[in-house]
Amino acid sequence: MTGLPDFEQIRKTVGPPGARWVCVFGTSDSADRASTDQAEQLGKLLAGRGWVVVTGGYTAVMEGASRGARAAGGFSVGVACRLFSRQPNAYLDKVIWTDTLLVRLETLLRLGDGYVTCKGGTGTLAEIAMAWEYVNKKIVPRRPLVLLGDFWRKLPGILCDQAAAPGVSLGRAGDFISTATTVERAVKILAEGFERLD
Repeated sequence: MTGLPDFEQIRKTVGPPGARWVCVFGTSDSADRASTDQAEQLGKLLAGRGWVVVTGGYTAVMEGASRGARAAGGFSVGVACRLFSRQPNAYLDKVIWTDTLLVRLETLLRLGDGYVTCKGGTGTLAEIAMAWEYVNKKIVPRRPLVLLGDFWRKLPGILCDQAAAPGVSLGRAGDFISTATTVERAVKILAEGFERLD
């Protein structure tokens, strides 16, 4: 894959030194106020821990998480894509531009020390799958992945259902994939996951 940013350089020069970076994935549908509000609360709690909030940089969940981080005095990074005609949201402290969707996704996955997934559509599903696969294939080190809310709650169970999918498993990432019904629980799971990685 060409055109990848220098991930190590970004981590060294952007945001508070030594801070954890947490990617928040979710819908770009601005009409989904519940998910946007949930993401704003999440962004506040993540920033309250001193963690950098990283999103895809645009609307709805991405904007909510960024707005929450700013409200809490935190630092927010958006990974935008030149394929889109829209502009990134106004709550970002840093925008990282990419040329393709694959490079954008790769950048998000490489920058995150952990991931939280809010309600979303096919793009969000792709982000979950790639985060899961990157950990399974050891492309990135083990990182916590939290599926927030009821929308994705059944996903790990589906892959563990041996009657439905014999021989399929969560793989190496299995014990780092969790579900949470509240943002508070999601943040707690992340913190515990980071402690296990230290």
